[in-house]
Amino acid sequence: MKLDMPVPLERLLWFQEKLGLAEHDLKLFSIYRDIFLGEKEDFANKLCRHFLEIPETRVILENERRRDHLKKVWTQWFELLFQGRFDEAVYTCIWRSGLRHVEINIDKRFINLAYAFVRQYCQDIARSEIPVEQQESFLTAMDKIVDFCVLVETHAYVSATARCDMEVVKGISHQVRNPLTVIGGNILRLQRDINPESPMHKTYEMILLENRRLEAMVRDASVYSDMFQKEPVFSNVSLEGVIADALISLRDNLDRKKIHLEIHLDPEHPMVQGDSKDLETMFYYLLQNSIEAADPGNPHVRISSRAVDEESPLLQIEIFNTGIPPSPQDMADIFVPFYSSKPYGTGFGLSIAQLAARKNLGDLSLEPMPGEGTTCIVQLPLAAHDRSGKGR
Repeated sequence: MKLDMPVPLERLLWFQEKLGLAEHDLKLFSIYRDIFLGEKEDFANKLCRHFLEIPETRVILENERRRDHLKKVWTQWFELLFQGRFDEAVYTCIWRSGLRHVEINIDKRFINLAYAFVRQYCQDIARSEIPVEQQESFLTAMDKIVDFCVLVETHAYVSATARCDMEVVKGISHQVRNPLTVIGGNILRLQRDINPESPMHKTYEMILLENRRLEAMVRDASVYSDMFQKEPVFSNVSLEGVIADALISLRDNLDRKKIHLEIHLDPEHPMVQGDSKDLETMFYYLLQNSIEAADPGNPHVRISSRAVDEESPLLQIEIFNTGIPPSPQDMADIFVPFYSSKPYGTGFGLSIAQLAARKNLGDLSLEPMPGEGTTCIVQLPLAAHDRSGKGR
């Protein structure tokens, strides 16, 4: 399997900034470049011996051709660290290293072990070859550089692994969708030819209900997969707008259930920060869940918002419904994909909503209110201009 994922340069530069890895750190490395480059062959040989001693990694290295190739790769990588600058070529090298480890199925724990070896190897050289008065500065810079490499490698590894997993989910969804459509259409035709009073008519109806549930599950699994892979694009978003868009898609549900809907949004905080598409999807599934859960004898759903407090940069949105609160057993698994307490639920609605909230730097929880109903609590960052002065 060959992975081809573009280098996320903006994210890597953000990692570098957060680690405080600056130009002077890289220049300090270049000062002692010749000392370390003189050890590059020794580094590759010792790293190879290190992994030959581990049964799980020895298997990978036992092929002599692969071993020689890996030594060459490790030598070039070690040389890159001491060139005195981090440019697109370095970012690309580290990123592709992470992708390559997924391609050949190397356990992430062994990759972290390799970076621990790099850190220790460089420390040993620094303590024996670099003047004492310069050692602390050099070792600090070295830690930043190794930490940066670990972050980039981990980001590549996690992104590639998640993509592979999600591609499997999407592939299964695609393969299942067409047969379900064929099955549903044929059952519907058979049902039309049966007397409505016949037991077979009810049997066909049960099959159709299950078929529709599976079709909905395939659709929701695809939504979950797409959201998992897509990076959010943050902007200031009208809370009223994304809720209104979600409600348009749920109009039939509202009418069929005869829901009494109340909306009380805080006029002082009309905007949140996030990806508008993610937030619309999140509110769609949360409102769909509340509408379906509402008590048929008192079908009431209420949406409200307020600032968490004077110091917090978060807005709290509450979606209340009058349905029976989830049991303690349901609460333990309610956000787990495929888990549903409803007979014809897909088990993805709340999972998708929680993923959307977390990807947009927020949080999502449910609060059972015995005797009243259930409140879904969402916290999202206030729009940048709306949280100025907060949190100080």
